[in-house]
Formats: sequence, structure tokens, C-alpha cells
Amino acid sequence: MSTKDLTSRRFEDLKLSLSVFLSNRTAVVGLIIVAAFVADALIVQFAPGLIGVTNINNLQPDFINPIPVPPSATHILGTTYPGIDLLIAIVKAIRIDLAYSVLVVLIGAFVGASVGVVSATLGGYADEIVQRITDIVYSIPYLILALAVAFVLGRTLLNMTYALAASWWPIYAKYARSQTLSTKEFTFVEAAKASGAGRLRIMFKHILPNALPPIFIQVSLDLGTIVTIFSVLAFIGFVPNASLPELGYLTSLGLNYIDTVPTAVIFPGLAITIFALAVNLLGDGLRDVIDPRRRS
Repeated sequence: MSTKDLTSRRFEDLKLSLSVFLSNRTAVVGLIIVAAFVADALIVQFAPGLIGVTNINNLQPDFINPIPVPPSATHILGTTYPGIDLLIAIVKAIRIDLAYSVLVVLIGAFVGASVGVVSATLGGYADEIVQRITDIVYSIPYLILALAVAFVLGRTLLNMTYALAASWWPIYAKYARSQTLSTKEFTFVEAAKASGAGRLRIMFKHILPNALPPIFIQVSLDLGTIVTIFSVLAFIGFVPNASLPELGYLTSLGLNYIDTVPTAVIFPGLAITIFALAVNLLGDGLRDVIDPRRRS
């Protein structure tokens, strides 16, 4: 096949993938919402002045009017205790939750994919030992591990990230191993072996790229889960910095006022729910893209 034909084929594959994805309207909605959250995080990080945000790493309390108030012309989403404007706080918090969640998922995906590909390629006793270790780590509840790490190393978001990443890689290892076991039997892998390609070259050039699509889908699905877990941990007191903008922590601030000003709990919780739902819708759309039955 000539270079021109190969380019044309790739372009047609891209058009088909885009067509399949766009035919799933809920996935498109999910993509738009996720893009909005990402845009919010980038603007707050690099150009907060564009939206009038200051002190991006700190909440701004109003101790003169500490009691939460419902939405009004002055405070579009109302306030939470102690007098924190919810709209500004949520805009800041999205950046924190998204950044740490992406870090957890990327570390887990990188470690897990590498372990799974190497394990399945080596096979034999090495594969068996690695899989037993993977099963042991997979059996440890991530919340218990996060609590243990916090007890030993301290209650910080970075320690939470390490704990979650340490317990999150096995699922990616299993996906990568499964894909590797099927891919290494393909003709192009046998041809690479016959041409004298080394084991590392085969693993990372020929096998790993074919193991990535389902991993990308799992990454998109896990982002919503990790954001929710971070919020739960922050809600139960894993945020030692009382001024840190974080969605779960914002929810906890308004909890004592849920009877009088329910919006103090509803809006931060809604932000978490919307993002988790959006990434799941996006993941479903990406799953359709790599499903052979949808590409026929």
C-alpha cells in the first residue's frame, strides 16, 4: 500500500470515527460539558483575570455576613458558610478537582498499561507472579488505603493522589494484559518477530498502541469516579487547609444549613454530579467508536 493510499485510509477511518461519535447525541453533550469544565480549569489557572477571579488557591470568606444566603442578584448561586460566594468558589474548585483527578488517572493508566503489556508479553511464571500481585492490590479498598496513607503521611491532596494512584493501576493492568494476549497472536507481531525485532520494540511499538483504545475509554470513565472519590474524602475532612477550594469541601461547609439554605449543598454537589455524568456519557461515545459493530 502506497503512502497516499495509507493516508487516504486513515482519513476515511477518522471520518467514520467522527461520524459514529457524533451520531451519539448524549456523548456529544458529555463532550461539551467536559470541555466546559476543562476550559474553566485552564482559564482559572492561566488567565483568571478574564473572569474576575483572584486568589485562585483560596476561598474568600465574608465574616461580616457568614450565614449562607440563597441565590440573588448579588450572588448568582448564593453563598455558603462563612459568606463564601458559591459561583466563584465552584469555578475555582473545578480546577483543583480536575487537576488531581487527571493526575491519579494518568499515573494509574501509565503504570497499569506498562505492567499489563510487559506481564502478558513475558508470560510464564513472570506473568503469573505479576497477576497475583495485581489481584492483591486490586482487592484493597481504595478508600481504606487513602485513609491509611493519610494517617501515616498526613492529610493532603497530594497524599490522597498517591494513595488513589497506588490502588488504581490494577484495572489498567488487566485491560492491557487482555489486549496484549490477543494482539500478540496477530500476523504483524509474528512478522516483527521474524524480522528480528527485539522484545521491547515489539511490546511498545506493535502491541501497546493496540492496547490503548480500551484504556483511553477507561480513563474517561474513571475521571468522573475519581472526582467523586476526591469529593467524598474532602467531605469527610481530608482537606486540612480550611481555605482550599474543593467541591466536596464546599458541600461540607453548607451541610449545617441544608434546612434553611439547601443551595449551599445542592450547587457544589450538582457540579460533581454533572461532571461525573458527562465523562460517563463521553466514555460511552468513545466505546461506540472502537466497537466494530458500529463501524461496519
